[in-house]
Amino acid sequence: MSIKKRLFSSMISRKYKYVEHMLDHPWETAVEKLLQVLKRNASTVYGKRFHFDTVRSPEDYSEKVPLTDSEQLRPYLKMVYENPRGAILTRDDVIWYLQTSGTTGRPKRLPVNRAGLRDVSNASVMVGLSFIAQDEARLKMLNGVTVVFGAATELDHINGVPVGYASGVFIKFLGRFNRQFVRPTEDVFNIQDMDRKMEAYAEVLVKEHVTGIQGITTLSLALIRKMQNDYGPWLLRRFKGTKYENRLTAAMNDDGTIDVETLWPDLIYFLGMGIDSSPYKQWIKETLPQTHIRELYGASEGSLAGQLFEDIDGMQLFPCANYYEFIPENEIDEQEPQVLPMTDVRKGHRYEIVITNLLGYYRYRMGDLVTIAKTDPLTVCNVTRRGKIVNLSGEKVSEAHVSTAITAACLKTGAELMDYTVYGKIENGLAHYVIAAMFHNPEIDPDEFVGAFEETMKTINEEFRVVRETGALGPTVLEEMKSSYYDKVVRRRSHQSKPLSLATEAEIARLLRGS
Repeated sequence: MSIKKRLFSSMISRKYKYVEHMLDHPWETAVEKLLQVLKRNASTVYGKRFHFDTVRSPEDYSEKVPLTDSEQLRPYLKMVYENPRGAILTRDDVIWYLQTSGTTGRPKRLPVNRAGLRDVSNASVMVGLSFIAQDEARLKMLNGVTVVFGAATELDHINGVPVGYASGVFIKFLGRFNRQFVRPTEDVFNIQDMDRKMEAYAEVLVKEHVTGIQGITTLSLALIRKMQNDYGPWLLRRFKGTKYENRLTAAMNDDGTIDVETLWPDLIYFLGMGIDSSPYKQWIKETLPQTHIRELYGASEGSLAGQLFEDIDGMQLFPCANYYEFIPENEIDEQEPQVLPMTDVRKGHRYEIVITNLLGYYRYRMGDLVTIAKTDPLTVCNVTRRGKIVNLSGEKVSEAHVSTAITAACLKTGAELMDYTVYGKIENGLAHYVIAAMFHNPEIDPDEFVGAFEETMKTINEEFRVVRETGALGPTVLEEMKSSYYDKVVRRRSHQSKPLSLATEAEIARLLRGS
């Protein structure tokens, strides 16, 4: 073992001991984080209002500080926008804003600070750290780089403070040691034209010694498919006469496709995020059999959980970065719901997750629901949005998105819609949406209708545009609804049932078989 590798091994072992301590003592770690957050931010506008300086325990906290959500936080965000150094939510100055996808309404622009970003970074790298620490042979991952699919870091400014997407900004502020193992540079993150961006990533994947890939699962898979099927001849022309030509030629099949396993012989780590990677795992294993798949649960509000063990399905919570509380699923619409500490959750039950952290969130309801897969270590799975959301490739389509897009398509085509349901479907490893519709005037042009639907979706949902234009999400399909799905819902439930405007493939299957 080289001196460099021996130093890395020693450092990783030391850091992994902290991970083990966190997993062995999750409640103590979480309480320590809570008290640290409150002490640090006691002098803020929010901290003074809710008397952070008098909180001595989790029980005090739940009694003195109310639950909050994005709507209730809005007046404070307005103050932050006007005075980012005014100690409104956090003592630390706001250095960036993260633009959200707008799943439950208009996109939000959420403030971040250095202290909070440090926690996000430390928590996120635990997944890779654990991966390496559990098998010394995986140290070879540090001989190469992890290619990260990051979104733009600078879209706009608010009073001089930049606005960007979390996946790019979090990497921008990654610690210096970890950043040396990550590619590409920020200029690639900021490419707006998606065709050019995918090509830029393809060039990185040829030039670099790739040992890991990280990003929204379906975006990463779209990039891999393009490398396999589309980019071969172009890349060969692009790198003709360079030191990369021989490696490319060796990986090239006779039909112009690329054998990615040959191109990336040391790719052993695939970190998926944004959606449940389960439907895609078989394809990944067949395409890259030497690659191990891990998952990360992150959001603009922080890094919340990650898969630290290969033999445990689900992701372990990060109490080193967040204090968690949980609202039972059957209580989430109550005016004063029951709120449980992490010690009281039960395996197999679903809860809305509530977080407190250094980014300025205090008993904050993100709107995510999780299933408790295991209580020791505390492990979550099946992360979904509160309300009706379908998320095939990270685009998080809501009923509001669908309603707006369907209305626009009807207006453009003159369609007289009698009933419709939009649902997600995965075929041959590629996800796409299906519009099942019943028209009074069936002579409408289906291509025009679908085109209008997709154009509107791209306008109102930026992530939908990205995943469609990168190929991570396939084209929407229009199919004839032979009998009203809504009638079936009414018969099964009541006349007050809402139309089934957005559904999953499993829901449609259950509906059609009458179960």
